Amino acid sequence: MLRKRQQGHGRPIITITHNGFRFVAVGQRMTYSRDWRFFPDFLIFNMKDVMGRDWGRDASSLMPDHPVIRWLRKVSEARAAAGGANSIPPTGFISALTRFAYALYLIEHNDSPPKSLLKRLRHPNSFDPASYETIVASAFALAGAQIDGAEDIKGNQPKPEFIATFRGGQRYSVEAKRKRSWKSSFDLDSDAFAGELRSWLRGRVHEASKKQLANPVYWFELGIGEKLSEEDAKRLQSLVGSALEDAETITVKGSPAQPAYIVVTNNPDFANDEVTAITQFALLQGFRMEDFRGGLLDLETAMERHDKHRPIRSVLECLIEVQQVPMSFDGVPDELLDESGAPLAVVKIGDRIAYPRGDGTEGTGRIEEMTALGDEAYVIVADHQDANRVIVKMPLTDAEAKAAKKLGNAIFGKPEGPRENITDILRFYDRMLDTYSDYPRESLLRQIKGHSQAEQFERLSREELVVRIAREVTKSVHYQSSKQEG
Repeated sequence: MLRKRQQGHGRPIITITHNGFRFVAVGQRMTYSRDWRFFPDFLIFNMKDVMGRDWGRDASSLMPDHPVIRWLRKVSEARAAAGGANSIPPTGFISALTRFAYALYLIEHNDSPPKSLLKRLRHPNSFDPASYETIVASAFALAGAQIDGAEDIKGNQPKPEFIATFRGGQRYSVEAKRKRSWKSSFDLDSDAFAGELRSWLRGRVHEASKKQLANPVYWFELGIGEKLSEEDAKRLQSLVGSALEDAETITVKGSPAQPAYIVVTNNPDFANDEVTAITQFALLQGFRMEDFRGGLLDLETAMERHDKHRPIRSVLECLIEVQQVPMSFDGVPDELLDESGAPLAVVKIGDRIAYPRGDGTEGTGRIEEMTALGDEAYVIVADHQDANRVIVKMPLTDAEAKAAKKLGNAIFGKPEGPRENITDILRFYDRMLDTYSDYPRESLLRQIKGHSQAEQFERLSREELVVRIAREVTKSVHYQSSKQEG
């Protein structure tokens, strides 16, 4: 769970240390160095390899304003100003460089970069749109999708940026466009800004719709580099939502534009080298999709629609949850690393600890259970060859408390994320799917024993049975909850 939360649902980081060298697999390649303390150290090295060392040497003199060359130069200057320290305050150019390098790694590690992508990334005039395409493709890779370049599609029909295919067989045509610049100043109360936003989004939707792509997903980047507060981000998303609703009147060759998923993002770090408060957002909207309309639905239909759109929602969730670049090679949460990148010692289930007995003496025992609560944890300790069990409170370090708040009791070795009060019934359904996903078939069948449709359910495949049991449990909980509220 910790690895997926940090590294997504695609291939994990594959690495090993040997004789002082760190080896890292990238797709079919193997790279190594003595100098990589943190994962971003490797990413920058790998990015230079992927972009081309010869290209980099030439670009430094011929294209000094190419974004990658500019970012690298700014990092060197910042490190020199900090006396050579690796720790530099987070700024737009640092975030953009490491996220771009991470995206390149993710695409190759899970598949391979589309053939034309690197060519466009190397040219300063096409870098901005190509880098956004790279970020979008990496989000699909994080969600476990296979990425295929559109240049491999035969024929003269309009092509998307790339094709994303999930393990369940769902296949999507992905368009990714980025706004180059703004004529209007960023002002959420300005009619000029709102008008330019509506016009640009409408134009991009119209252009994408004219391609008549199969199962389309449109990703649009606003490119606003200003510092946004949480309130600003919410108001901006509201303006975007209204603009997309207005765009549903678009026609293509006299007919209404086809339905599509639309994701609108804003990444200030790619638009402003010096921005320090980096508030990113991503908004998903179903363009001309009835499933995304409001209205009262029965729970079975709601869960059916929830599953139908799960692949695209999972991409969005991965983009939001895993878009920050990991610091560790080994899946250790950033909160549990010291300044040199080494893992901090964390007490875990199975460890033996000393604890105070009620009579004032000290006992030792094995941790059987551990649950964080604020800055301390409640621990069940088995003492005397597991014959006796006691419950003790253990103080947590600041690092442990922060990690537990973010990632839950998984940091102690339990397959359990942060505890939360789930009030959304569809999120409860997601939790039930996770709960039953690892159950063997025999255990699943025990869950439906006595159900009026048990014989019918027994004919389902294991995957279908997981979904059906999760839905039946969700409906039962929802019914009981409704009765109590009534």
